[in-house]
Amino acid sequence: MNRPDVQEALHANVTRLTHDWEPCSDVIQKWVDSPSTIIPHLKELMANGLQVWIFSGDIDGRVPVTSTKYSINKMKLPIKTAWHPWFLTKDQVGGYTQVYEGDLTFATVREAGHQVPSYQPARAFSLIKHFLEGKPLPDISRHN
Repeated sequence: MNRPDVQEALHANVTRLTHDWEPCSDVIQKWVDSPSTIIPHLKELMANGLQVWIFSGDIDGRVPVTSTKYSINKMKLPIKTAWHPWFLTKDQVGGYTQVYEGDLTFATVREAGHQVPSYQPARAFSLIKHFLEGKPLPDISRHN
């Protein structure tokens, strides 16, 4: 993330920060403007017809999968596609997913921690690719 070619490709660090990017830092000492929940924001996005994908690394110790599932359950959304594995390749499970009415997809990423792309770049890429293409995650019959 500190390489100039990567920053250029991401349109990042255009202001030329005086410190390098790092996964965790002490640059922000106190963060006090965080909402207690983002559920109202998710509902607003969905009400405006936008697809919403929430993903969690299945070994994330900071925001565990169960915590994310509890939050989604508070929205009381009907299930459109039941919990099932998604595949990175024909024989490699990328994680598990469930789709809710209102275009909300929840996906886990197998063997990924809090910063999913750092742990599982290929699985993270597949997740983002399918989101941007507006396609569901590949199941056993669609493993592309």
